[in-house]
Amino acid sequence: MTSLSERSLNFQGNALALYHRLLARTVRWQIEGRANISKAQASGRPLLWLFWHEQLSAFVTYTVRFVGGDKFTIVTLGGDPRGNILGNFAASLGATPYGVDMQGNPMEAGRKVLRIIQAMKDGKDSFLAPDGPDGPAFEPKAGASFLARKAEAAVIPVGGFTKAGYALRRWDRYLVPLPFAKLRIVFGDPIFVNKRDKDEAVTEKIVGALTAVYRQARGR
Repeated sequence: MTSLSERSLNFQGNALALYHRLLARTVRWQIEGRANISKAQASGRPLLWLFWHEQLSAFVTYTVRFVGGDKFTIVTLGGDPRGNILGNFAASLGATPYGVDMQGNPMEAGRKVLRIIQAMKDGKDSFLAPDGPDGPAFEPKAGASFLARKAEAAVIPVGGFTKAGYALRRWDRYLVPLPFAKLRIVFGDPIFVNKRDKDEAVTEKIVGALTAVYRQARGR
């Protein structure tokens, strides 16, 4: 029998999915850098879409409208109610989420990451906010460069912004677009990553690219 807490988590995840379907149908789009997506796709590499955590909602809205959730396999936070909500959210949109709990069960977490990498090599995309889930904002953790190197991915930097949105009062100033908003999405030049690349070098490229598209999306 499903517990009350499980039903609550399912409800929250489904509600988030419903809201983003509404956004995808109502927002007015301003999209820049589509050619960079084509360049990444033409490489034949797995695609890894990256953005700062603040912009997760903007990116998900884009994928619902133009890509489709079933295209993605993603990392969520295992062993945490937030991860359960986001896992239900992702699954409701058709994505395949893997709850990764490096603190509670690192061996199982490692196996799940390997499944994500294999799924990417088999044709699935993935996405990640390098500064998530707890920040600090704009300071990447090791996961993005690790995933990019192991999958030998084409990284697509993403920036998103709307003036008609609500910024949550928390570490990332998480931006929630409102229905009928004008949403600007910017895609930067893809970063082609190889297994032998150094983590520090990959991370430096990621930070530079994400900073550039973030500023461009905001018109800075």
